[in-house]
Amino acid sequence: MEPTPVQSEIPTPADAGWTVERVVALVLLFLLCAVLVWKAYNPEDIYLSDLKYEVLASPEGYEPGKDQNFQKETLRIKDTFYPKGFCVKPDGVISCRFIPNGYDFFVAEVGVDAMAGENASVVFQVIADGTVLYESPVMRRDMPPRLVRVPIRGRNELLLHVFDGGDGNAEDVGNWALSRFEYR
Repeated sequence: MEPTPVQSEIPTPADAGWTVERVVALVLLFLLCAVLVWKAYNPEDIYLSDLKYEVLASPEGYEPGKDQNFQKETLRIKDTFYPKGFCVKPDGVISCRFIPNGYDFFVAEVGVDAMAGENASVVFQVIADGTVLYESPVMRRDMPPRLVRVPIRGRNELLLHVFDGGDGNAEDVGNWALSRFEYR
């Protein structure tokens, strides 16, 4: 008796329906899933003006400007315009009582609003849970913006305080431009 040839029960790729179109679709599906997972673990920056915040102190008649200055125009420090942030008169304090979980830094560009008076001067201070994390030197209207980047992981409450630069606050206006929480 001659042995009968055994037929394989394992289908070949052509038999299983692995066409070029299906392989391309599978690769695209894999890439889409990878992008979605990456986005879930690498959140975008969160702007403070998009979160719930409180104004703890503000000179009478000068509620901080959210994403605009007191003339209802785009925030500007020297020659740079900013779509997000706060415009604050000295002795103004903005509070964020719930820092977003998982974010490592608070970041902003600070400076005197370009519409402030010629003699404007302010000081910016970042306080977290009662600890001063940053204090700027006296900033004047002709100065470029100054980058603030402070670690906030494990902190609960953030206060942004604007002070007079020591010569009266009649013309003073400070901007917390692009104030945000960064994940990195």
